[in-house]
Amino acid sequence: MKPQRILDTAAITTISLVALSRLMPHWPNFTPVMAIALMGGVLFADRLRAVVVPLAAMLLSDAALGFVFGSEYALHGAQPWVYGSVFAISIFGHAIRSWRPASVVLGGGTLAAIGFFIVTNFAVWLSGSMYPLSFSGLGACYLAGMAFYRDGGNFLLNGIVSTWLFASVIVMSTSVLRSLVPVNVK
Repeated sequence: MKPQRILDTAAITTISLVALSRLMPHWPNFTPVMAIALMGGVLFADRLRAVVVPLAAMLLSDAALGFVFGSEYALHGAQPWVYGSVFAISIFGHAIRSWRPASVVLGGGTLAAIGFFIVTNFAVWLSGSMYPLSFSGLGACYLAGMAFYRDGGNFLLNGIVSTWLFASVIVMSTSVLRSLVPVNVK
């Protein structure tokens, strides 16, 4: 098997395992979703694979969530916005492939988590079912999202820290695997 194929398989496996971690109990928004999108974009030279692998990881984990916890966990009104965010952040990750790993994790991870927070809370507000469709309603939606659960931190902070954590796991595991894969010498 070619070294690049081994690395791609390892990256896909790592991303899939991290995606399945969504089934474990966790604080609100403390998930690997944005780390998967960001690192999928970073790890795959092929732009199509950089987008397809994170989206497939989301589909796989959403299907598992729906099977285990019920269809409302797999299908919801904000889903197009979530998948759109995964797509956009995968493209962003692909654009920052040349950044150093620490910059990808900290800088890229922060931007990814904030972008996801802004887009998905906007989707909640836009649905019109919880907040008035006004600037004050939008502000109330973002404030509520920041302090959504008292015992679990807030959506924004949880999203940033979890993106840093899961992106670091992906970076470290793929780095270890890269060190183990022999380089073809001609």
